[in-house]
Amino acid sequence: MTRVLAPIRRHPLIAYVVLAWGLSWAYWIPMALRGEVVTPGGNVSHFPGLLGPLVAAVIVTAIAEGRAGLRDFGGRLVRWRVPLRWYLVAALPYVIFLGAVALQAVTGGATPTLADMVKFSGLPVLAFPLVVLLVLIFNGYGEEAGWRGFLTPHLLARRGPLTTSLIVAAVWFTWHVPSFWVIETYRNMGLAIIPMMGFGILSGAIVLTWLYIGSGGSIWIIALWHVALNFGSATIAGRGMAGIVVYNAMLLWAIVVVIGWLLATEPKNRSFLTRLRDGFMIATLRSPLGRFFGGMTVITFRTRRSGRTLMTPVECVYEPGHLFVLVGHPEQKQWWRNVRANPEVTVAIGGREVTAHATVHVGDDPQAEDDLATYLEHRPRVARALGLPPERTPDRAGLAAAAEKTVSVRIDLRPAPAG
Repeated sequence: MTRVLAPIRRHPLIAYVVLAWGLSWAYWIPMALRGEVVTPGGNVSHFPGLLGPLVAAVIVTAIAEGRAGLRDFGGRLVRWRVPLRWYLVAALPYVIFLGAVALQAVTGGATPTLADMVKFSGLPVLAFPLVVLLVLIFNGYGEEAGWRGFLTPHLLARRGPLTTSLIVAAVWFTWHVPSFWVIETYRNMGLAIIPMMGFGILSGAIVLTWLYIGSGGSIWIIALWHVALNFGSATIAGRGMAGIVVYNAMLLWAIVVVIGWLLATEPKNRSFLTRLRDGFMIATLRSPLGRFFGGMTVITFRTRRSGRTLMTPVECVYEPGHLFVLVGHPEQKQWWRNVRANPEVTVAIGGREVTAHATVHVGDDPQAEDDLATYLEHRPRVARALGLPPERTPDRAGLAAAAEKTVSVRIDLRPAPAG
């Protein structure tokens, strides 16, 4: 038994994803092979497969984290004491849906009936309260206890919210794939289901990561949001213009959230486009894609006045244990002044955050000359801008003159803790 459980404890995220897929697919794939099709109000249901993410989360949490992990997990499932605004946010998808329905009514368009609003995909025709309860259990908790209750917080511990959302979206989309052959609306869309579902799931993952963080990890609130969205998209009523409005509203919502994330760690005194550009670069460098940008890093530092944590992307030269940065136009930038006052920083190396100590060189000193020489060995083209010959190693006098006119930063990386 120990041999079976040890890999799960070592790699809980991989174990969780494989188990969540396997549990749901074990129900959906036989349905697809039998040719069964799920319709709103019909007698064929894919609902049992929706519990895969929840069951997988409970199993992996119990094995990897024990009773303490299960208590924390259970507490987040029923965390209802959150500010009222998050309940309003959770209801917003259905509010948007009702607004679209009202607009259809006043403009003379086809308006869904109350009966259409309770014909839910995968459920027979039932009383409205029972439909809500079943959707909350299977759609709300069945999915969200896994994707947001387990996968999201584990990824957020090591990744930023945007990278977390992208990873969760990829897992979530793949989990849905067998249902493309089972659910009527998916089957009718043909290949169009791939981009439609892809963008929809990506936007949902982004909004729900934002909601998870904002609500303090309340899976109850997230489950309510999921239920509100599904009643605007998985019923007969959601097949018309109202459903399209909800879908596009989610896309727009996700874009706003992403912009907010990209601007969050940028100084507000800079232009919007500059903050957006640097925010995008920061998100990229801190993601797994950061390993493909060897000549750049992200420095996370504290401001010298307010103590606020900010980030900035910079070009750098890497040597084992050290980074070297030449500050371009230092008179226009403040980050190096903050680093000079608070030299304990973190830097992004290959998508990982590494603690480090920074030394800012302002003016001529022997260490500045040595660091500048190291930088120019890797970036000889910069020498011309400093008035040095690029084709050969500058002499000491030339280095001293160049160092006196520049601001450079040496970052000494700390080794990762053992284990």
